[in-house]
Amino acid sequence: MDIANQDFIQLVKRTREKFGVNIDDAHDLIFADEEMRRLIARRINHDPECRKQALRDMRDKGDNSRFVEIEGKIRFRA
Repeated sequence: MDIANQDFIQLVKRTREKFGVNIDDAHDLIFADEEMRRLIARRINHDPECRKQALRDMRDKGDNSRFVEIEGKIRFRA
């Protein structure tokens, strides 16, 4: 299974609508699922646009980011 950028955008939109939450809370709900975390982690490290967004999140949120860069790979913060 793989997830495309547009698929993820639609998933975030549907999650926001279903639960009445903001974007960050929708991401939290989505990333709570281990399978989604695995798929997203792979995309972040293989898709330039996803990587760019994760790097922006790290820059903007610092230690509060969901992500951390370890040896050139972006991973979910433990």
